[in-house]
Amino acid sequence: MIIPSPLPMLMKRKESRRNFLKQSTVLAAAGTVAVSGLVPAVHAAENNTIKIALIGCGGRGRGAGIQALSADPNVKLWAVSDAFPERSLEGARMLKNEFENRERGHAVDVPPERAFGDLDGYKKAMDTLDPGDVVLLCTPPAFRPIQYAYAVEKGLNVFAEKPVAVDIPGLKSLQETNIKAREKGLKVGVGLNNRHYFRTEETIKALQEGVLGDLFAFHVYRCHNAHGLGNRGSATPLQHQLRRIFNFNWLTGGFIVDALIHNLDICCWAAQQLPVAALGMGGRLFRRDQDDLIDNANVQYTFPDGKIMYMYTVTMQNTWNGFRAIIHGAKGSAVLGEGVGDPRFYEQWSGQGRAFWQPESRGNDSYQTEHDRLFKAIRDNAEWNELDYGISATFTAILGRMATETGQRVTAEEAWASTFQYAPNVEDLRMSHDSPVMPDADGNYAIPRPGRATLSNPYQV
Repeated sequence: MIIPSPLPMLMKRKESRRNFLKQSTVLAAAGTVAVSGLVPAVHAAENNTIKIALIGCGGRGRGAGIQALSADPNVKLWAVSDAFPERSLEGARMLKNEFENRERGHAVDVPPERAFGDLDGYKKAMDTLDPGDVVLLCTPPAFRPIQYAYAVEKGLNVFAEKPVAVDIPGLKSLQETNIKAREKGLKVGVGLNNRHYFRTEETIKALQEGVLGDLFAFHVYRCHNAHGLGNRGSATPLQHQLRRIFNFNWLTGGFIVDALIHNLDICCWAAQQLPVAALGMGGRLFRRDQDDLIDNANVQYTFPDGKIMYMYTVTMQNTWNGFRAIIHGAKGSAVLGEGVGDPRFYEQWSGQGRAFWQPESRGNDSYQTEHDRLFKAIRDNAEWNELDYGISATFTAILGRMATETGQRVTAEEAWASTFQYAPNVEDLRMSHDSPVMPDADGNYAIPRPGRATLSNPYQV
């Protein structure tokens, strides 16, 4: 059954531990699930070489390339693409050196003619692959929906970094494309790596089984110094923005979406539900850099059962630093998530004092495990599609951003109805073009103002 919005099923559905271990997803967005036995056999034979295309050769892209090439003994990096041609070549060179040092230099086979540049290079890189091969989507999430659509059209298995979109139309596009991906039996991994950390998996199971008692409050923190912007120099606005993606909302969805998505997702995972509304406030208090990055935000999310999840972020010099999730239960508090290390349950709600529970699972490299599981699903021809919870997590973060920008209480239904797009024609964008978001004559960018911003136009004045 396909429903207009993912929200009804997302807010109601709870998953068993067995199903989680089977397909590593808690909340499903909508739709058509591939039936075992009807999934097309894709690279099921162990002696088949899986070719990989890497789209986005920045730090996260190169990391994903290393992890994908380490996940299976018979894989080969075949093509790369980046907005900047020189970074494409450099990414291929660095990966070649890395695997030559591991005595697996044959795993990287990217001659210059398969290293593509510009914003349409992803198509050229994917065109070198065969159906059943793998593409790693590691560009800024503004481009994720169009790249995912092209990958599915080509019949490729996909790893997509988080977040998976920057606005609601992008999420809806992904949802529609994912129906086709399931019909084709394609395997899809999403870069919410905390869901693949063994000790976090065990901790979520303990929370859901009542080890901490009834859960009644959820807290998400990310507070630290701000992202630096650097000088634009002779670069065009688009070139500058693509080199400083975390400073511009249209590329990453903003600080809440890009930076707080992991721990928001972990709290929703533990709660087994998604928020139905968010009330927020924030913006730029002291930041004067010529970008549109916020420096503070507070969001109060409401779950369907009335429980509250609080999100707090500050990116300012000389202020309190903290990066974690804290969950309050009847028996104390759980401290877990990105920025924490290993989870613990404490007797005090402050998340300090004597720990009375900790996971027994071995530690693991969750970035590697997410690729190990994806490639094993490809080899085993097992059902594997994580995009549903990628959409869920991204939507939760976007809901908080919308509440912060407007200063209003925004319901999930109101947010899902938004038609606002940062870059309506991003598929046509090229490096020679103006950016979708241009500075004014003084080099400044528009900033959403609570009380004036709306869901349809957060930048109106």
